[in-house]
Amino acid sequence: MEDLPANLSLAEAVAAEAGAALRSNRTSWNVVEGEFGREVKIRADKQAESIILSALERASPYPILSEEAGWVRARDSEWVWAVDPLDGSVNYLRSYPHCAVSIALLHKGVPVLGVVDCFMLQERFTGLVGAGAWLNGDPIRVSEIADPAAGILQTGVPSRASAESFKAFEERLRAWRKVRMIGSAATALAYVAAGRAEAYRESGSMIWDVAAGCALVKAAGGEFRLDGESLEQPLEAAASNARAQIPK
Repeated sequence: MEDLPANLSLAEAVAAEAGAALRSNRTSWNVVEGEFGREVKIRADKQAESIILSALERASPYPILSEEAGWVRARDSEWVWAVDPLDGSVNYLRSYPHCAVSIALLHKGVPVLGVVDCFMLQERFTGLVGAGAWLNGDPIRVSEIADPAAGILQTGVPSRASAESFKAFEERLRAWRKVRMIGSAATALAYVAAGRAEAYRESGSMIWDVAAGCALVKAAGGEFRLDGESLEQPLEAAASNARAQIPK
């Protein structure tokens, strides 16, 4: 039996270390090192990833799938760490506060625990499915709002999506009272877990973008859906407070 509380504590400590480094080194790490279409890679991505991978490799035997490095260690375990060292790189670059360190543990491809450290706002969300979710140590729960017309949808522009996905995206926007696009999938999902929004939906997300946030939502009483061919491919990701229907 895996010691999931110990793994959550490890993920929290590692995320806190990386988040503190991102905050304190923002001036020197805020350098663009690559642009790929609408995606931007900055020095901070690699620096934060180095901190996280080093810590996880020392303390845990599980393979790691990280945004920058890809797979670390052989993929021969049911347990996998999914790491986004800096979710919201452009936000970080432009001093927009919605960015986060995101670390999740997957079991057979399903997120079971997650940490989303919103280091600029000093909000650290942690969650373990079946045990609960917390913000800076205080319990959090999803909201009670069931009607989308009274709720908030967190989403993002589907940069990797098809024309059909864009059409569905436009239709989805009309169903909700308010729509928020904050540029960090991990943060958006954490806000659903904390009851600040009712649902999340995005096309073209990668597992490291959404795994920790999905675990948070589930741990806080909500539900999520991840559809994709493999952990390395873009996903259709959705979550809700389990009162409102998961957005299609």
